[in-house]
Amino acid sequence: MKVIYNKYFPFGSFLATNIFGIIFCRSDKGRLSEIDKNHEYIHTLQQREMLFLGFMLWYSIEWLWRYLKCRDFMKAYHDLYFEREAYMMESDLDYRHHRKPFAWMMFVPKDSLLHEIDSFFGDLAAFIRKDFLWGKYLFAMVLAVSIIIAQLHFHIYDLIIAPTFDDGTSMLRIPLIFIMVYFLVLIPSLAMHHELWRLRRWQVWVFPVILLTIDGAGQGFYGYVHWAEAHGVTLKDQCYLRLLGSYMFRSVFIVLSLCVFRWLTEGRFGLFGLKRSGKYLRVYALIYVLLLPMFLMVSFTPQFLSFYPIMHIDFYDGALGWERWQLIGLFETFYINDYIGVEGMFRGALVIGMARWLGCRAVLPMALAYMCIHLGKPDLELCSSVIGGYILGILAWRTHHLWGGIIIHLGIALFFEAVGITRLLLQM
Repeated sequence: MKVIYNKYFPFGSFLATNIFGIIFCRSDKGRLSEIDKNHEYIHTLQQREMLFLGFMLWYSIEWLWRYLKCRDFMKAYHDLYFEREAYMMESDLDYRHHRKPFAWMMFVPKDSLLHEIDSFFGDLAAFIRKDFLWGKYLFAMVLAVSIIIAQLHFHIYDLIIAPTFDDGTSMLRIPLIFIMVYFLVLIPSLAMHHELWRLRRWQVWVFPVILLTIDGAGQGFYGYVHWAEAHGVTLKDQCYLRLLGSYMFRSVFIVLSLCVFRWLTEGRFGLFGLKRSGKYLRVYALIYVLLLPMFLMVSFTPQFLSFYPIMHIDFYDGALGWERWQLIGLFETFYINDYIGVEGMFRGALVIGMARWLGCRAVLPMALAYMCIHLGKPDLELCSSVIGGYILGILAWRTHHLWGGIIIHLGIALFFEAVGITRLLLQM
């Protein structure tokens, strides 16, 4: 450690302070003892694991928060988690050699939000350590980037998927894309982990194929449009039914696939993660609130303005002879149901359910297949879907519930819809 002795800093009654691993000591108050140096070195270790700036920010906010509670400057100082560790262990001159990372967290109450945040990130780190292989993740990244580039620059959704809605092959082509991407990730992943023996289980082949086939067929189902055209339904009514049907029928297909999966697995996985559990719900809610300003900024980008709201009330107003609130209410009901169904499918059946046969290897193939359902959506949404799907998959695997994905996934979708609809209503 570098120690700088001076006559002015730190201020007040303090002997020394540690800033980015450099010790500033008041020379008029004496020299640092070995215990003092050990105390400051503990702070250096804390700063390193918090990437220095994180430590400074946390230290300042916690000190201010504690001062506002007790109105005692020095009491607030001694109650800081970082200081409690440093003062407790300063006499142990060998502590630096056996200290565990983030040891100051032992002073955090077990039921506090802070401890829950620590456990949350600990679960993410533990999963990545368990599942990570350079070759595997590099391969998955190359595949994801290739799909993204193909969409951004070659518009593969418009070239490969969109035309199939008119020629009637969408219910076949979309599932094939999902299944191909899923197994293109799964098989090399198992090979790199020397776990190809998992492929001998028929469930590893049959269940993902059934689930992704029915889900993709639901996304590609378009027969109701031809029915509406054949029965003389007005153009505006046709457009609304087309919009409504894209979510209503997919929801039906997802529910059907989950029922088939539940029947084949004899109900061993409950309602696919829709169980009574509160693990990390406060963390999910906090993450969502912290991300809201970013969502608001993104909602005004040109691409999002052209895509959201999905329910363009200015265009569909008067469809089916219904009131505006009825049109919005019916659509948003199926829209919400679709997102819950997607969570049940991808994080529920494909992660929580398939984990019985694939363990933690179920997460990465799901994330890439999940990205494919975002083809045709705004570029930022497509790019972020693979990361978001991967993280939500890890947490579903660790917690065995879907509420986090529902809070964040559905929350983002409804936020964009609400901002878009509000903007349209103000313009009308």
